[in-house]
Amino acid sequence: MGRQSEQLERETERIRSELAGSLAELRYRVAPGQIVDQLTEYMREGPAAEFLRNLAREVREKPMPVLVIMIGVAWLAIATSLSRRTVSGSISEPRTGSVDEIGVDVVTRAEPPPKERSFALHAVDE
Repeated sequence: MGRQSEQLERETERIRSELAGSLAELRYRVAPGQIVDQLTEYMREGPAAEFLRNLAREVREKPMPVLVIMIGVAWLAIATSLSRRTVSGSISEPRTGSVDEIGVDVVTRAEPPPKERSFALHAVDE
């Protein structure tokens, strides 16, 4: 029994040591400075860098199509912004007026509550 407990203690210490090493490596990889470095490297050498280089070349070689595309995107953004304001403005303003102005279909008629009924408990003979 003594040997088995000593073996378990050694294995536990080995696993703790491995876990501590893994945690230290994880802390290093998740450090803000390391993440910024990885993003910078990705932007310089990754697909994003190639896209930006191609975009800059296209703008230099063919500025007119790019300008037309940018105007279209700006127009879409402005139109979307304006339509959101219009929709949110019409929803937030309450609609008031007489029944004739609003329309009969909008007005719902509420019936008065039914007269109160009294319920009595009656004993039932067995």
